[in-house]
Amino acid sequence: MEKSVKTEEKEEALKLVLGDPFLFDGEEVSEICLEGLFGLSAGDMCALDLQMIAKGYSGPRMDATRQYAMLVAAKVNNKPWEWLNQMKARDSVRLRDMVTAFFYVRG
Repeated sequence: MEKSVKTEEKEEALKLVLGDPFLFDGEEVSEICLEGLFGLSAGDMCALDLQMIAKGYSGPRMDATRQYAMLVAAKVNNKPWEWLNQMKARDSVRLRDMVTAFFYVRG
């Protein structure tokens, strides 16, 4: 059975194509798939909150930070927390915006 156009659009919307690919463990990272966001549970989010606190974050709205978005992306891609540390700043801002929009923009 073919995927619907709407399903394909949703999948494309949850993929960040990096402007500047980078290497992690010898593999080029050129895009970040965020489809796994749909599968996150409240417990997963609480575990990510604890990771943020362990890393020293104590401010408000941790779920709207770049570091939180990076941890979320690593979680949904089954990668270690440091997976995206070499990502270029511009791409990291785009990632933050995509993850934040997923949680806060009704669609």
